[in-house]
Amino acid sequence: MKKKCVLTVFVTLLYCFQLTSQNGKLNSAKKSLNSSNTTANTSVSITTSRNTTIVSNNNRFADDIENPFLRAVWYVFGYTVFAVFVESPWEKGKRMSDAEIANYPYKKPSYGNFIYTNTTDYNITRFDIYNRFLVENKQLYGNNLGVNFRFLKRFALDANYVVFREKLATDKTNFEMFSSLLKYHRVRTQRFDAWFGIGFTRVFSSVNKTRALFGFGGELFVTKPISMVASHKWATMNNLPVNTTKLLLKYHIKNYRIAVGYEGFKLGKPKIEAFSIGLEASF
Repeated sequence: MKKKCVLTVFVTLLYCFQLTSQNGKLNSAKKSLNSSNTTANTSVSITTSRNTTIVSNNNRFADDIENPFLRAVWYVFGYTVFAVFVESPWEKGKRMSDAEIANYPYKKPSYGNFIYTNTTDYNITRFDIYNRFLVENKQLYGNNLGVNFRFLKRFALDANYVVFREKLATDKTNFEMFSSLLKYHRVRTQRFDAWFGIGFTRVFSSVNKTRALFGFGGELFVTKPISMVASHKWATMNNLPVNTTKLLLKYHIKNYRIAVGYEGFKLGKPKIEAFSIGLEASF
């Protein structure tokens, strides 16, 4: 009797393992992001109700803001938000406020992506092109191709295309998505820069959905020729996360870089934790 029970459990576990192998992470991601979700409809109705309430109270808010005290509070709040996310009064006229885009990181040992105002070593715009190979295991691997366009000293437009391929027991499947993010570089020192941004992401591969995307990140220039990068981007589809986390170590050779590290992807329910290696170039 015990042998039969052990055999039954073993067969059941083997079946579950084979089923998981056949479905794979990418099929699971597509299924979870495609499944219908009634919560979304509820949330729409709640949002509609809240919007109605806001509209009905709009006139009253307009009357209240005429109050000098409330108006002062509102201005202080707006000014604080501006100082935190854009620039504070103490930063104006200082070196970080006038920092320019470097031709490429570590052109000189004293600076990375930004250089304090100089007449010879900065660009008005800069293109950073990158391509990284991603591998979780011999069955699941992918590629991350993108371009980061820097302009107006503080802004950048990052667009990247990620494709994963997975070998299943009887077939192959893939997962593709495109993301675009407008970044504002809030911190712009010669050794460290940090940004936050907003944009959109679109998942293809039978999902065919587009959602708002948010992100933040930064790069620390430790010492020539080494720098460290960290970033996180997130979106939501079917109330499930579509997130990307990046932790990279870069080795700089003139206007080229070798990047190696970790890239994690949360694609609906499954999670992919990939080793990342690739090349970058600045023009």
